[in-house]
Amino acid sequence: MKNKKQYFSLFIVIVVVSSILLYKHQTDAETVKVKIGQLNQFTKDEIKAAVRTVKEKFKGYKGCTLTDLWYSEKDSLAITKDYMNNGGGYETVVGDKNVIVLLSNFKVDSSGGDGSWKPNSTQTRYTWTLIRNNEKGKWRVEQAEDNYTDADHVKVRIGLSKKFTKDDIITAFENVKKEFNKVDTNKGCTITELHYSEFQAIEADTIQAYMEDENAIVVFSTIKTAPTVVGGWEANKMKDNFGWTLVRNSKKGKWRVKDAGYAFDLNLFFLTNAML
Repeated sequence: MKNKKQYFSLFIVIVVVSSILLYKHQTDAETVKVKIGQLNQFTKDEIKAAVRTVKEKFKGYKGCTLTDLWYSEKDSLAITKDYMNNGGGYETVVGDKNVIVLLSNFKVDSSGGDGSWKPNSTQTRYTWTLIRNNEKGKWRVEQAEDNYTDADHVKVRIGLSKKFTKDDIITAFENVKKEFNKVDTNKGCTITELHYSEFQAIEADTIQAYMEDENAIVVFSTIKTAPTVVGGWEANKMKDNFGWTLVRNSKKGKWRVKDAGYAFDLNLFFLTNAML
């Protein structure tokens, strides 16, 4: 009889614990605040399907908790345009009506997630670019990246990387800004955007063998030139995809700019600019 009571007590404990865990799982899912803004490009059902796809993808972000997920038509169209012109979108044939962008906020625990994030931090305006083959097709996440404005009012975009940590990339960005400001022929010109795309970096790697090394990185920038002609720049223009190749002696070493130039067609060549 005593054993039966012990087994029954143990059964009750298991049921209670299981119920708590199940409730917690359901509660966690419900804490994701989903907001859908003005709709012209997509229907509400299309966006809901995209939301479900992102939530499923996010399950792979260890040590992270998704808190906010939203659709902003203005942001989505702007990022889609950039993706179609400069990112992997120029190789797809789906068209911009089959590309959608969602934005999100999420929390990172003390482990730093998989090591790519700052421990105990909150990531804001993290973007998800989804594509589908046609209007009846299923959404799939094609690109995910940080999207924010830094302390110098430079727009920053950092895609997922298997090669570098987020800190590696940010440090490279800071080095690029310092190097750019040191050059006299850049006076009056401004870096307005910096971004790291694994897709573009891999293409550049195929051109320069040393870029396959973990101690070399290629980042890209948008530069607003001065109203008057300065150095080799064309006056009063926005220059997209100006690339910067940086190297370091070791993983703990400091980045230094090795080359800078326009990547007209990364599959053919990486043209070194005489600026540096």
